[in-house]
Amino acid sequence: MKAVTIWRAGRCFPAPSRARLRRMTAAAAELAGLHDVPGGVCVSFLSPAGIERVNEDFLGHHGPTDVISFDYRAEDDPRFADDADGSGADGFDADGDADPSVELIVCPAVAYEQAVKRGLPYAEEVALYVAHGLLHAAGYDDLNPKAKRVMRRAEKRVMAGLRKARLIPPMVHKESAE
Repeated sequence: MKAVTIWRAGRCFPAPSRARLRRMTAAAAELAGLHDVPGGVCVSFLSPAGIERVNEDFLGHHGPTDVISFDYRAEDDPRFADDADGSGADGFDADGDADPSVELIVCPAVAYEQAVKRGLPYAEEVALYVAHGLLHAAGYDDLNPKAKRVMRRAEKRVMAGLRKARLIPPMVHKESAE
């Protein structure tokens, strides 16, 4: 599974090893049931201001959030339509690599705040947000109590797999202001 990561979370949240982030993301996608994702997964780690803009622009919600998941594999997505007009708009770039099929936006600052509040390691909270977003792309939902319980069990399963394989990269928070 191809995984791309982009870290733009600000000075307080230095990027962990990109290779480790990619390995964690690819493993989490597999554990979530995303076995055949044509273009792979892209995860962008943004500052609160960055994720707030995405949240408002694409979802119409105000304020920062923990994770936003976009699944571009839908049949009505024009990026995956047949290239009948010859325009090249077939979901592939000039190098023949597929555009990401699943995109996650994660906010490490929100993860840090929640980790402190819940008494959990910051890196585990970030990994949980990646797992949660990937589970949404795999068809899980958390909008009603029963579905939420099913999703929470799936999150625990994915996180246990990541821990067992030691794929959650160490992450730090610097006390300096952004």
